[in-house]
Amino acid sequence: MSQPESWPLSEMRVLDLCSEIAGPYATKFCADAGADVIKVEGASGDPMRRHTTSRQELGGRDSALFQFLNGGKRSVQLALGEDSAREQLLELATETDLVFEDFGPGGMDRLGISLADLHARNPALCLVSISPFGLVGPWADRPATEFTLQAEVGGTAYRGLPSRGALQAGGRLGEWAAGSCAAVGALGAWRSARASGRGQHVDVSMFESMSLTMTTYHDLFGQFTGVPLAQALELPSIEPTKDGWVGLCTYTGQQWKDLCALIGRPEIGEDERFYDGRTRMEHIDFIQDLIHGWTKENTIDEIIELVSLMRIPVAPIGDGRRVLEIDHFKARGIFEDHPDGFKAPRVPYLVSGMHRPPLRSSPKQGEH
Repeated sequence: MSQPESWPLSEMRVLDLCSEIAGPYATKFCADAGADVIKVEGASGDPMRRHTTSRQELGGRDSALFQFLNGGKRSVQLALGEDSAREQLLELATETDLVFEDFGPGGMDRLGISLADLHARNPALCLVSISPFGLVGPWADRPATEFTLQAEVGGTAYRGLPSRGALQAGGRLGEWAAGSCAAVGALGAWRSARASGRGQHVDVSMFESMSLTMTTYHDLFGQFTGVPLAQALELPSIEPTKDGWVGLCTYTGQQWKDLCALIGRPEIGEDERFYDGRTRMEHIDFIQDLIHGWTKENTIDEIIELVSLMRIPVAPIGDGRRVLEIDHFKARGIFEDHPDGFKAPRVPYLVSGMHRPPLRSSPKQGEH
């Protein structure tokens, strides 16, 4: 698992005590940049090893999501909470730069490992804590899930149809966002500790991370329009085609007029009522029939070519198969063969003068 000395974080050592997505994604950024990341797992292993959304048996294999998040890391097995494991963890901390944990308010104390304990062994060590609302404050102990956090930042209030209730954005996007924020915060703390010799505590709130990345700015838009926002669909939006799905945006009146002209219904485009997306929403059946009558008769590529000529925002919508075939992603080499046997996104950045690091296998439970 050793890394070339030239990699940006080849001098960094990380202890990853996390599960789920946010923490392991943050430490994946470190591992991909050359850090030595040690994943600490209990006797039963990280539950994400057994994660599946298809309800299919994994046949003893680790899940693809676990393998993606933990490629290039090492795995050690410790029964956290027991005295022997506490001493082993503190011993590991003596030569560690960053510790990531997601146990929530008081979680580290319940394990008998405080920040003071860590700093007694290593004053320059930085602790990164990831929790729904941060470790302190009036909401610190408030129960939360990805769904409720999306609701707290206002995302569900503007998504979907009023008759069908609230919808979340799929894919656990808030956890990925929090992991990205945690990685950036950790890097800043590490650089500071290298200069000062004093470690810091980075307290990452998923709620605050999502407020920056997933808000729909209800208050601001309400001031613009004078009308409270309600659940709605953008029309047109993600629409069916002859061979899949395509995304369309007609934010301006001119874009809507041009689209209507393109699909052969210019008289609809001249009706100024429909310049307003809220009015189109009030006539959703009519608008969808209008759009689908054209999109379903054309392929994704045909629609993108014609709509792009009209300078209307348009993009192919991928699913598990088609996302690998999108020409933009193929041209940029976004997806690579993962050594554990599936396609995965490549490392999402380049460093001048360095080769992009390859995707690497994840460790077996307790392998190291």
